[in-house]
Amino acid sequence: MMGMTGLAKETFRNNGVFGFYRGYTALLIFSMPKNSVRFAAFEFASSNLFQKKNPTNTFLCGLFAGACEAAVVVTP
Repeated sequence: MMGMTGLAKETFRNNGVFGFYRGYTALLIFSMPKNSVRFAAFEFASSNLFQKKNPTNTFLCGLFAGACEAAVVVTP
């Protein structure tokens, strides 16, 4: 069984340094729409739904943003 060090050596031997970043493009492409929806939903909630600044409203804005992110980007 190959440990973490053995796997790193094998990856470097077969693919070079850039082998460690294989699949990173897909992560970045998926992260951009998630972050866009999350931040836009948080700003919408904080300026329209929960205008008073307190820890509970900040939590609810984050909850709203996470639900929007899950419904719009992650689930479909």
